[in-house]
Amino acid sequence: MQKQEKQKYTFEQALQRLEEIVNKLELGNVPLEETISLFQEGMELINFCNQKLEEVKHKVEIVVRTKEGFTLQPFDVKTGYKNQLEEKEEIDEIEKDEEEDEGLF
Repeated sequence: MQKQEKQKYTFEQALQRLEEIVNKLELGNVPLEETISLFQEGMELINFCNQKLEEVKHKVEIVVRTKEGFTLQPFDVKTGYKNQLEEKEEIDEIEKDEEEDEGLF
């Protein structure tokens, strides 16, 4: 796949083309030269898709509630949404304790 062709693909189109290549190669009735060409195109498509995923990963942000209000934070792929939920639960617990303390005075 040439650079000009690569730029024409969207992520979804590249993924679809990659699936076509895999299906064709799995049939096993492809001549050797075409197999090599398809393999090379597939590797380029994989690199293209990985690059697009990396770009998107850096753009994804989530809204996180803090004591001060709401903030945007990058989504951490490794820890995921679970940590944000745990932080929210901690904040909710602190706010609940503060409300109970206010009721005492």
